[in-house]
Amino acid sequence: MLMWICRGVRLRFCATSFIRRVSSDARKMASTYVRCIPGDEKMQITVEYCHEGSTSRAYNLDRKQFEEVGTALNRLKTNLAKSLFKKKKKKKNVPANSSAGEDREEDAENNLNVLIINTNGRKVDETVPNNTAWIEGNRLRIGNTDIPISVNAPTVKLLPLPSSIMAGFPVFPRFELEFADLQNSVFTWERLESSPKEEVLGAEGGDSNSDNSAVSHKCFDQIYTPTTADIDFRLKLTCVPGRNGQVGREDFVVSDDVKPGPGVCPFETRHLFTPTRTEPDGFRVVSYNLLADIYSDSEFAREVLFPHCPPYALDMDYRRQLLLKEITGYNADIICLQEVDRKVFENELLPSLDLLGYTGSLKVKGQQGCEGVAIFIHRDKFRIVSQEDVSLTEMMLSDPACSDLRASVEKLPKLQAKMDERSTVLQTMVVESLQQRGKYLCLANTHLYFHPAASHVRLLQGATSVRHIEAVCRPYIQQGKSIAVVFCGDFNSSPSQGIVQLMTKKNVPQDYGDWSSGGEEEKIEGLELRHDFDLISACGVVDYTNYTPNFHGMLDYIFADSKNLAVKQVVPMPSHEEVTLHSGLPSVVFPSDHIAQVCDLTWKV
Repeated sequence: MLMWICRGVRLRFCATSFIRRVSSDARKMASTYVRCIPGDEKMQITVEYCHEGSTSRAYNLDRKQFEEVGTALNRLKTNLAKSLFKKKKKKKNVPANSSAGEDREEDAENNLNVLIINTNGRKVDETVPNNTAWIEGNRLRIGNTDIPISVNAPTVKLLPLPSSIMAGFPVFPRFELEFADLQNSVFTWERLESSPKEEVLGAEGGDSNSDNSAVSHKCFDQIYTPTTADIDFRLKLTCVPGRNGQVGREDFVVSDDVKPGPGVCPFETRHLFTPTRTEPDGFRVVSYNLLADIYSDSEFAREVLFPHCPPYALDMDYRRQLLLKEITGYNADIICLQEVDRKVFENELLPSLDLLGYTGSLKVKGQQGCEGVAIFIHRDKFRIVSQEDVSLTEMMLSDPACSDLRASVEKLPKLQAKMDERSTVLQTMVVESLQQRGKYLCLANTHLYFHPAASHVRLLQGATSVRHIEAVCRPYIQQGKSIAVVFCGDFNSSPSQGIVQLMTKKNVPQDYGDWSSGGEEEKIEGLELRHDFDLISACGVVDYTNYTPNFHGMLDYIFADSKNLAVKQVVPMPSHEEVTLHSGLPSVVFPSDHIAQVCDLTWKV
């Protein structure tokens, strides 16, 4: 997997001025790019050629590696002849279906000289395989023009920009690099005064239309935040891939018109407390339920759950932009997310946060789950040592460490059926500090069952989670290593309920009220829960972390190991006036129905 890292602005501008100049000159000349991977059946050849001052065209060939090169050259010759004859035909007004036109096209092909010249200046035998003819140092000769052959040159494929782009919200490009590295590739954002023509490349030969749109603004950076001046204009992103001083063929994509944004969002006030990354002796943690698209994009969501929110503000294309700006603005070292759609993780979060130096992992619920929980860690702060994710129901019903929980559930058929239906998962990841070597964190992340009359189920899930965390930490403790626990998630429990009691008081007695929350048929008797972790709610207790017209309460927590960690800062919650300005969450300025919990922790020893 290609690991992308960011560079400083100064370095980026220096590299830009050099590579852009080289690329600009290179576009005036013909070029031949070959992609040939040992072991692959086929190889790809792209020839950019400009005949007698005409517009440059790209001719693409997809050929077998062991095919005779003469066959590939004949195909290229045919494509070139068709293209060159079309230009002459337009000038002379020759009918397309005339026999004279066919004769002239055949003459053009016969008179066109296409061959490969080796490093000694000799013609390459047309019976040799493609993969030994199209090699670095050889030249493709078309007529009197010799074109250098570049093999496995730095290559970039830019993926389409988001369909919705708003002023004031960052745009993260998505791309695929091959034989290139991010540090030596240059990105240029341009504001276009008119709609450009789309570049069209045929499967084995096609036009490459130049972009003659006026450019009024340029920005040399990987990530661009449109300004109000960009509203109603399109953005063009160009990338020139590079590696070790070698420059590849550029690619570009063009956006739809930039739209106005909602203005300043309340989370931007919270960003004032997180303007930079943390010091080496600490780290910042974010826990955030994003509101999965599958729960917001439905008639029930629009009409019952969130009738106060305009439908467009429930759409993920809109919310995605707010979520990315909010999450990245916290400058966190650890990000634990809940209700993460698989497609949002793969298409938005992972590539965007990767550009900023994060490594991420998603654990979906169930075998065919569409959403789950995700952990991101910053690569310059931590390294991943291990990851052990579990299904809580599967663990409770099979792990010897949960035999007491299993025995209690098996006595209650209705409860056992309910537990069997649960797909709740727990992520656990052990990371080592890169700035405090020898110090480890056991990160845990979950989203417990939501039903109001299921506190007993959540207690069982919480107990199972703690026992898995204990098992993960045990080898480190036995070896005398320093390991601290940070347990994040949407626990769907208020501060007075059993889960918080279990986490912060280390004990839930047999007679605790939550054991009977499911009624007499599901009442758990004779079960007491204990653990030895010294956990605290790092963000304290607040009135709510979830606020809708139908419900509000504190459901989200960052439980931190107070024996090994201290709380340095808690990022303040938005004001009640901000939360209720649009009746509830989500809204045009709040992308989720939850509010992110954010705190800075430091090592005690």
